[in-house]
Amino acid sequence: MRNRTRSMVAGALGAAVVAAAAGGAMAAPTDGNGRGQDQLSTSAAKRSNTTQGDLDGDGRADLGVGAPEGTVSGKSKAGYVGVTYGATGGVDTKRHSTLTQASPGVPGTPEAKDGFGSAVVRGDVDGDGYADLIVAANNEAIGSTAQAGSVTIVFGSKSGLSGDAIAFHAPKVTANAHFGDQIAVGDHNKDGLSDLAISDGAKVQLVKGAKNLRQTATPKMTSVTPPGGGVSVEHLASGDINGDGYADLVTVASEDSPSDEGTLGVLPGSSGGLKSMPLGKGVPLPFAQYRPVVGDINGDGKDDVVTDTGFSDGPQEQKLRTYPGTAGGLDSDKPVDWKGKEQEGEAIRLADFDGDGHDDLVVSNTGAEAPGGYNNAGAITVLKGTANWLTDEGAQTFSLDTEGVPGSMEGNDKFGTSVSPADYNGDGKADLAVGIPNRAEGVGAVALLYAGTDGLSAKGSSLIGPSDLGSPATKGRFGTELTNPAN
Repeated sequence: MRNRTRSMVAGALGAAVVAAAAGGAMAAPTDGNGRGQDQLSTSAAKRSNTTQGDLDGDGRADLGVGAPEGTVSGKSKAGYVGVTYGATGGVDTKRHSTLTQASPGVPGTPEAKDGFGSAVVRGDVDGDGYADLIVAANNEAIGSTAQAGSVTIVFGSKSGLSGDAIAFHAPKVTANAHFGDQIAVGDHNKDGLSDLAISDGAKVQLVKGAKNLRQTATPKMTSVTPPGGGVSVEHLASGDINGDGYADLVTVASEDSPSDEGTLGVLPGSSGGLKSMPLGKGVPLPFAQYRPVVGDINGDGKDDVVTDTGFSDGPQEQKLRTYPGTAGGLDSDKPVDWKGKEQEGEAIRLADFDGDGHDDLVVSNTGAEAPGGYNNAGAITVLKGTANWLTDEGAQTFSLDTEGVPGSMEGNDKFGTSVSPADYNGDGKADLAVGIPNRAEGVGAVALLYAGTDGLSAKGSSLIGPSDLGSPATKGRFGTELTNPAN
């Protein structure tokens, strides 16, 4: 059985206006299973001198929060995305909006169970210097074809998200394909424009970035079969594995049942775009639910891949296994196995939080207990990256029970379901947004942790809910997805 948990527009959306919500309908004024490794690693972003996710070009990253189960225009689980902007003091919730398929300028119509916001990623697909927001509704019906899925791009501008948006679906509409379930963003041909790789279920559809993309109602797509795939595409990620400056596509796919076996592979970028011939050898996996987490751990200029799964039945030697990036692809002959203290949970993101040139690993344990023994409260642990790979020396753990973090740790919150590392205050260091979609019985929330001198700190942290962004405070599971969603 296929495991598919993955789970603004119109006139000057950048102005600070409060979104209207009447009877569940939301207008978009001013201006994410939620774990997507959907764009270049933070080390690759540094090499390109860009601020990841900067919708308005002010040098600070902005945040999109997916609530795919939100009610819109009276339609249950139609879904929405709350958007707020980075500022010198951190994320500024006074400047916000709510994006839905009922927003002016956004194609489509809210329908029950569409799941708009089931994936939320960002990249500059038209090369104008402003990040664009890419949103999936992976359960959307196309005509009479159920759960075919669609993707919407809302373009950024100097004032934030603009009034321009396009929406499209897979070239071949297929029931239960969940188009957009997995999206990876990266500049495959090094032309300064972000390219998209989107799963249509069995294959990957490639959309090249183009300066006229916002005038293109239906972008041209080419398909590619991932290494070892053909039946299912389970995970996509982006990074520069061989250090040549072109973004590569990291895939986990299956040619049979995903529960039986899978393959970790890399398709290389080039001046002509993404190649269909794999870079190096594919890595066999016991099953295809392993999540590839991409980043430069040892600081050699080549991105590495950590594989991990929250499943308890996986081989223990695979837990937190790192495959180093080399000029010839992933080093599958000399993987680096984790030697530290056993980690509960699942590896979901690499980012350099302490500015030492080594990406650190975020491990999410959504099953962590709250005081009193209540299950599934959730916590994250940050393991330091070094020249000698990952270490638990100096590891940090954060939860809603951490001193200085607002709120209280309660059972079934699922803190850490999604994370989004980005520089939200413009100080040059990666901060971290953490999704808490089950908080307040499914209303949801997001915690913001900012980088200090030695990595993330609880000092100055904040907790935001949907009402802070003018979004409906109903059971929409706000925080299921965050820009930079994990796979």
